[in-house]
Amino acid sequence: MSDYPNMSYCMCSNTLLAMNQIVNEMNEQGPQFLNDMGREEKRAFQALFNMCEDFMSLSEEITEQSENEDEYDGQPDEAQEWHDFDPDC
Repeated sequence: MSDYPNMSYCMCSNTLLAMNQIVNEMNEQGPQFLNDMGREEKRAFQALFNMCEDFMSLSEEITEQSENEDEYDGQPDEAQEWHDFDPDC
């Protein structure tokens, strides 16, 4: 059996639904949300918290990389053009 519960084409959608369930329960229950958890669920909660931090960092990084790739048109930027400019040409 795979360690991944979702198919790759719907993993973000399914995970979003699951996260909505968690956040709604947290909003409704407040601190009792944590107080009602057993030991294993508290460990999973902490692991999820850490994973969310990793997700945010990695999301920002790959979004920036993707935007930079989209902006590159294969041509040198203006600073590079002036650096390479040969006035005797």
